[in-house]
Amino acid sequence: MTGLQIASPGHAQRSGLAVQTKAGFGIGQIAGQLFRDAPSLLLLFYLTSILGIEPALAGAVIFIPKVLFGAGFDLTVGLVSDRYAARFARRRWLLVGAIAAPFAMLGAFTVPEGSQFLQLAWVFISFSFYMAVFSTFSVPYLAQFAEMTDSPAERTELMAWKHGFTGVGVLLGSAGTPVMIHILGGGRTAYIWSIGVIGLICSAALLIAWYSAGKIPDRKNTARPLEPRELLKVFSDRRFVILCLSAVIMTVAAGISYASFAFFVSFAMGRSDAFVQIGIISTIMAFVVMAGAPTWVYVAKWLGKKRTYIVAATCHGLVLICWGTYADSPIYFAYIMAGLLALFNSGWGLIILSMLSDAIARSREERGENRAGAYSAVWSIIEKAGIAAGGTLVVGGILSLTGFDTESAKQGIAQSADAIQGIVLAYAFIPGIAKIVTAGLIWIFMPDDDLMKPAPVEFVDED
Repeated sequence: MTGLQIASPGHAQRSGLAVQTKAGFGIGQIAGQLFRDAPSLLLLFYLTSILGIEPALAGAVIFIPKVLFGAGFDLTVGLVSDRYAARFARRRWLLVGAIAAPFAMLGAFTVPEGSQFLQLAWVFISFSFYMAVFSTFSVPYLAQFAEMTDSPAERTELMAWKHGFTGVGVLLGSAGTPVMIHILGGGRTAYIWSIGVIGLICSAALLIAWYSAGKIPDRKNTARPLEPRELLKVFSDRRFVILCLSAVIMTVAAGISYASFAFFVSFAMGRSDAFVQIGIISTIMAFVVMAGAPTWVYVAKWLGKKRTYIVAATCHGLVLICWGTYADSPIYFAYIMAGLLALFNSGWGLIILSMLSDAIARSREERGENRAGAYSAVWSIIEKAGIAAGGTLVVGGILSLTGFDTESAKQGIAQSADAIQGIVLAYAFIPGIAKIVTAGLIWIFMPDDDLMKPAPVEFVDED
C-alpha cells in the first residue's frame, strides 16, 4: 500500500487503478467497521450495565431486527442494486448511507427513561432503522470490489486497502469510543455524545468513498442480473457455499468475542480501568491490522490464498485460547495477545474477502450473470446475522446461565467465579475453537484453481 503496484510478469504494466483512488474507496470501510463494531462492542454492555436490562432480554431485542429485518434489507438492496446498476450506480448508495448514518447511530443509544417495555420497544424500532441504513451502503460497497478490475491479484490488493482501513475503524470505534466515554464520565450522556461523533465520522468516510468511486471508469457489464426468484442459484456455486459456511462460523465467533470483550476486560482480567484498557488494546490491534494488511498480500503471493487463510485462522484461534487461559496475567501479556490477534485477524479477513471477489468474478465469466449484489447481500446477511447471534443470543445466554449479576455490575461489585468462567468461555474458548474449525473447513473443501489462487505477480515501482 505504498508506491508499488501489482503487474503480470513479463508485462511490467501498472495497476489499472490509481493509488489515491484505491485509498479513497477503501476509506469507506471505516464506516462499515464502525457500524459493525459500535453495537457489537457497546450496545449489550450499555443496555445491561448502564440501563440495567436483563442480558437475555437485551440480547433478544437486538438479535431480532439485526437478523430478520437485516436479512430482508440486505437482499432487497443487493437485488435492486444489481437490477438498476446502469440507472442508479452502486456508488450512489454510499451517498444515501452517508446522509442517514448519524441518525441511525444515535437512535440505537438514545433510549428514553421509562418502563423496561418502553426501552425494549425503542431499541427494537431504532435498531431496525439502524440495520436498514447499514444495508444501504454495506452491500453495494462490497459488490463494487468485484467490478473494479479483472485481475485476482489486484482484487487482493484492493482488499488490502480495505482491510487496512478496517484498522482505522477499529482505532476510532473500539479504541477511541470507549476512551471518549470514559473521559465524559461513563454515563448515558457520555455514550450518546460519543456515538454521535462516530456517526459523523461514518458520514465523512462514506462521502470520501462515494467521491473516489466516481473516478473509476464505468465498466461495460452485459451480464444478466438475477431475478428475485432465482436467488437460490447463488448456492449452486460450490466455492461460494464453502465461503459462506466458513463465514457463518467466523462471524458467530466474532460476535461472541466482540460482545463479551468489555466483560472480559472488566471482570475476567479484573481491571477497574477497563474502558481505558479497552482503548489501549484496541489501539494496538488497529495499528497491527493497518501494518499487517500489506504483509499478507506478500504472504498470499508465495503460499496462495487458501494456505494463507488456513495459517492465519489457525493461529488466531490458538492465540485466543492462550489469552483466555491466562486472563489474569499482567497487562503487558494482554497487549502481546492483542497484537498477535490483530495480525492473524488481518490475514484471514483480507484473504476471505479476496476469495469472495474471485468467486463473484468467476460467476460472471462462466455463467454470464451479474451476481455481485446478490452474492454481497448473502454475505452481508451472514456477517450481520452471525455477529448478532453470537453477540446477543449466545453471549446473553451464557451470561445469564452462568449467573452474571446486572445489579452487581451496576454497583461495581465483583462477579461470581461461575460468571467469570462464562465470560472467559464466551470471549476466548468458543471463538478460538471456531477459528480452528473454519481453517479445517477451508483446507478440506475449498478447491484450488487459477481464480482462487493469486496470479503470479511482480512489483513495479510507480516512479
